[in-house]
Amino acid sequence: MRRTTAHSPEVGQVTEEEGSPRYHVAPRGLLFFYALLSIGRKPMSGYDLMREIDEKTDGAWRPGPGAVYPTLQKLARQGYIKARKKSGDGSTQVSYEITPAGLRNIANSKKAMESSGERMRMMSSLFIDLMEPDDLVKFALSSFELQTGLVRTIVESEKSGLSDEDRLFVLRRYKLNLDRELTRTAASVSALESRSGREAEPSPGRERE
Repeated sequence: MRRTTAHSPEVGQVTEEEGSPRYHVAPRGLLFFYALLSIGRKPMSGYDLMREIDEKTDGAWRPGPGAVYPTLQKLARQGYIKARKKSGDGSTQVSYEITPAGLRNIANSKKAMESSGERMRMMSSLFIDLMEPDDLVKFALSSFELQTGLVRTIVESEKSGLSDEDRLFVLRRYKLNLDRELTRTAASVSALESRSGREAEPSPGRERE
């Protein structure tokens, strides 16, 4: 039995098949940019785009026709892509190609993404102020897992397209950061353990029970 919970088309949907949940969820607006980027690499149809996303995410994100085709139509209306119809075997297939305006949009978006990490770092103190202590603990732990998982995926997956030299460079820099953080973390742990030990001792002049 298959159960489907619908969300807005741009966000995705969550499905359960044979007791195994699949989360077809992505940030709002991601489909718009990813479709533009993929068509910028090579012309493709809506079906090609759905298949590519499914393969690259191992089925974790599966935007359906109700999300993909309206997105392609929106890109075409804005002049970023153009449709090409090809007839054959009694059917007509629509393929999309990038336009000069689409290429400029991709270039501008990539520049914005390059600086997004620095903007997130500068805004981190605001996020911390908005969270309760319990939420901060969960956020910190999930961030550790996200970072290590992301690096592992980048260097181990063939989908990243990195050369062996690039993989080695990433791993060396990552190891250097880990070594620095390990030294800093060990010092923080020692300081906290020492302080906790002192706080556990009776105050001067207080009788032991």
